[in-house]
Amino acid sequence: MIVPAAMLLLTMLLLVVACAEGPEKKHNPPEQKTEIPEETTSPPSTALETTGNSPPPEVTLGDDAGGKSEILIRLEGDPKTTFSGLCSVGEEQNVLSGRVPKRFTFDLKGRKLSCRIEKRDDGKGALKVVLVAGDATRSVQQTNSPGGVIKISYDGG
Repeated sequence: MIVPAAMLLLTMLLLVVACAEGPEKKHNPPEQKTEIPEETTSPPSTALETTGNSPPPEVTLGDDAGGKSEILIRLEGDPKTTFSGLCSVGEEQNVLSGRVPKRFTFDLKGRKLSCRIEKRDDGKGALKVVLVAGDATRSVQQTNSPGGVIKISYDGG
């Protein structure tokens, strides 16, 4: 009679210990990391037409890129947000277009970068433009307006 009671007590004890570990111990797969492929800019093209009556904000940044001439522009935002734009490096013009997220790299070699990027979709989602020089984020701008424009310039000289 003592053995079955002891077995029952042991079973109850194991059940209590298993339940006490809580849901944190359940097997959860690791978070998936999404890799965003880096893109190069397309060949020179014509400038885009401007829209709107008020001038968009413009940020001009200094040349403190830690001695590096490579600039990264990340386009981020809500899913399905589309954009198009034009970036000039010196006399060279590069067309940017697509759907977020995208990355574009520019090698300035002492020249000035100037970009005009427009949110193209009619949705209320955000388009965020992040400029990274060297290891530092130099500018973050965002627009939610359909047809909203973000202007950025960076002097690599």
